[in-house]
Amino acid sequence: MADGTRRAVRDAASSCGYKINLVARSLRIQRTDTLLLLAPCVDDSFCPGILRSVEDAALSMGYSVIVGFTAKSEKYREAYAELLSAGRVDGMLVMDGGSGVERLTGPRPDLPVVQIFDRIYESHVPSVRVDDHLVADLAVRQLASMGHRRIAHISGTPDSRAASDRQTGYMSALRGLGFAVEEAMVRNGHGRRDGAAEAMRQLLELSQPPTAVFCASDSMACAAMDVCRDRGMHVPGDISFIGADNTADGQNAYPSLTTVHVPRSDICARAVEKLVGLIRGQQGIPHDTVMPVELMLRGSCAPLRKAVAA
Repeated sequence: MADGTRRAVRDAASSCGYKINLVARSLRIQRTDTLLLLAPCVDDSFCPGILRSVEDAALSMGYSVIVGFTAKSEKYREAYAELLSAGRVDGMLVMDGGSGVERLTGPRPDLPVVQIFDRIYESHVPSVRVDDHLVADLAVRQLASMGHRRIAHISGTPDSRAASDRQTGYMSALRGLGFAVEEAMVRNGHGRRDGAAEAMRQLLELSQPPTAVFCASDSMACAAMDVCRDRGMHVPGDISFIGADNTADGQNAYPSLTTVHVPRSDICARAVEKLVGLIRGQQGIPHDTVMPVELMLRGSCAPLRKAVAA
């Protein structure tokens, strides 16, 4: 159809109040122009910005987004599985490594999928992420450069690949610096504020407590700092902290939290572009995209005091 004819038909339909039947259209073209984003929740400082960024990128490319929160009950996961099996979405973004999402899709999904941040399906499914070993390495080496030797780690969700990589990166950085890796200096915060608070209390009960702590997320670092302040400790005079992700939690903390910046908006935009390219059958799409991270120095860490070192 010529462009002039197409415009004339569209104008005539508009003047008559005609609206496209999207259901019929999707059946005809075998495409829904809809993406599914599986996320763990929306009640933390990390996820809301992700949802906004994914939606902005998708809408700019002509796609709408359905969000599924996988931390809910089994019936919710069954509903998302139905969306996939019924062909009601064209592709899926997955950012929740602890959701058991393979129960929805199997180990190799049938529709286009891109992993964000966490690698749930291992190497055969495309991903956009950061190097979580590097996240930990930057934090540990910064604390070591300030004279800290007793550096603890509060880890994230146990079944998250990203959290596991940050813990492994912490240990590798210590070994690379020639420091001992002490099992007692690693405590599981379970990715939650209450878990991090309990982990910090356990660290302070050690006969030789840490002088610095690297936490796998900003929210856990803020909770750990609160525990120290409640005990009359000064941050960073008595103990230093570095978090990860550069969320609002750390930016609004007192003192403001030194953290490793993860470019969440850029990761989401790149992931949506990659997914839409896969849906449209584009060639030459990079399989594993690793985005840069950056240390953000703020007020929560300082050089080790000589009195503490002694």
